[in-house]
Amino acid sequence: MMPTRKKCGSGQAVKNGIVAGRQRYRCKDCGCNFRPGDGRTNDGTAAKKAMCILLCSMAKGSFRMLGRMFDRSHSLIYRWVREFGEGLPEPEVPGVVAEMEFDVMRHFIGSKKTRLGSSRPLTVAHGEPWPGCSAVVILQRSGGSTKR
Repeated sequence: MMPTRKKCGSGQAVKNGIVAGRQRYRCKDCGCNFRPGDGRTNDGTAAKKAMCILLCSMAKGSFRMLGRMFDRSHSLIYRWVREFGEGLPEPEVPGVVAEMEFDVMRHFIGSKKTRLGSSRPLTVAHGEPWPGCSAVVILQRSGGSTKR
């Protein structure tokens, strides 16, 4: 049984020599040389990857901080998190969309200048992407939008 190439998904490959003590194959479809398997992944790397994803999503750790913590490059940490996020299903955001005006000093509500857009009403969407998790998305209205 011939191995499949990861990038193009082709199962059409022929042996093409031995490099660094491992069998190399050439893809008949795209013509690229490859070696099956990935010898760089082990249990320790998988544990670091899982911990990085957890710390980035729950503890809001930066990619550089996590890279220093786990002795990996920040770009690798970013790729790990992005690959994990791309594998998740698209969240469904049920709920009503409301328009609210936020202000720290309540006596200024309704009397602020909106020329620069800093005190325009905001669009707020509240939803529950999965049970037990609440999400609130606040978007500032664009200048060309109209009120309902």
